[in-house]
Amino acid sequence: MSKVIKIEQRLQDPPMFFIVPSDEAIAGAFPMLMGLFTQHAIPGIIAGVVFYFIWKRVKGERGLQGLLALIYWITPQEMSVYRSFPDSAVCAWRA
Repeated sequence: MSKVIKIEQRLQDPPMFFIVPSDEAIAGAFPMLMGLFTQHAIPGIIAGVVFYFIWKRVKGERGLQGLLALIYWITPQEMSVYRSFPDSAVCAWRA
């Protein structure tokens, strides 16, 4: 009876890179690394911080899944990457 198995409570949490979500870390680190590789460290760091805050603002509170859902609902089916999904412009389906 001493062995207690705990089930992970937060399976839906996004993958983290240190203390930030991985998509935000990529949005901030990519310009920084490009600035370092091209020997423009200060503009790269500034661009990385700016892109980090812009991506965080665009993503909003709903996260990456909410952003993908928003893209599905506002793009026409001809331009969508979700071509196998039903058309989002249909208001009511007849059975």
